[in-house]
Amino acid sequence: YFRQERKIFHIIIIQYLRGSILYNTALLIQRNQLAETIHIEDNELARLCARGDEKARKELYTRYAAYLNALCFRYVSDREEARDLMHDGMIKIFDTIGKYRPTGSLKSWCARVTVNMVIDHMRKAKRFVTVSIDPAQEKIPEPQKEDVAKIPRAEIMRLVGELPPAKRVVFNLFCVEGYSHKDIAQMLDIKEKTSSSLLFKAREQLAQNIREYIRINGL
Repeated sequence: YFRQERKIFHIIIIQYLRGSILYNTALLIQRNQLAETIHIEDNELARLCARGDEKARKELYTRYAAYLNALCFRYVSDREEARDLMHDGMIKIFDTIGKYRPTGSLKSWCARVTVNMVIDHMRKAKRFVTVSIDPAQEKIPEPQKEDVAKIPRAEIMRLVGELPPAKRVVFNLFCVEGYSHKDIAQMLDIKEKTSSSLLFKAREQLAQNIREYIRINGL
């Protein structure tokens, strides 16, 4: 993609992530008020959780539940389902936390576990569909970045959430989580070219929907 396109989608992703964070702010504040926070490093927290220490597990839940809930919501775009998946992710995290190694942050490790669990859930629900591969993918006509910046964060979240599941998942994995097409292909059991095509189609649809929103709202 051209540099201008990358700048525009960088703005979209920032707005998208900020909206996702705001969506969970109240939940995070409430849990921090209810829980007794303990100051402990990632490695020690993981070790205590692996031993079944209830206070440590409560602390991990308090630290990351809202973040993981927002992560799940980005993939399924349904609040109740996202909450259920977040709880399932926490169970998976507690079951496998003995595998955590301090080469990266505990937060990132929990996110990877949760993303893999969400993808398995969506695959079992048969939400992924194949797409035709475009032999030549032309440049996407993009909205102006100044106009994109005017769109409310909640609307950016809605527009991304309205992408079909396969496109939305690849968009999140590549643009937000930073996975390569090779990684995505392995995670979704698809070809790298299919991942690339899904991303192209997701960005194309998102750009079209943003242009339409701008036109309707006179931005």
